[in-house]
Parts: sequence; C-alpha cells; structure tokens
Amino acid sequence: MPTMNPTDPPRADYRFVKRLLSMTGGVEERKEEVDNVLKVFGKLGGSWERIFRGSTKDIHLLKEVIKYAKKEGHLTKNKLWV
Repeated sequence: MPTMNPTDPPRADYRFVKRLLSMTGGVEERKEEVDNVLKVFGKLGGSWERIFRGSTKDIHLLKEVIKYAKKEGHLTKNKLWV
C-alpha cells in the first residue's frame, strides 16, 4: 500500500481543489486547469484566507467555479473503461 505524502501537491490551495475535484468525480486533476480555477476564484473575490478560517461563502463560491468549469468543459474528464 503506497504511503500518502501530506505535501503533494505542496500548496494548500492545490490540495483543497484536488480534494474537491475527487469528490466531484469524473475529472482529471491537471495543474493548468487547477491554475485556471484558482485564477477565476480570485477574480470573483474568493479568499483562501477566509476559506481556511471556515468561510462557507468562499467554499460555496469555489465549488460553483469548479461546477461551472466542469459543465463548460474547462476540466478534462476521466476516460471511462470500456
């Protein structure tokens, strides 16, 4: 069983988005796409400091950004096994 590395990826914002993407399902975790999600989140007024202090408003905003990106095809979908 492989051991988990708590610093992979090393930035907390990437780890947080990676966790949300894993809960969403059906989406690959690509660095460029995560960068775009983070940029949009910031431009819409989202704050990582508030998220890590427990702001449900900012967490909801981030989830909405991810949901929109997935719906509009800005996130790469996992390939299904046939």
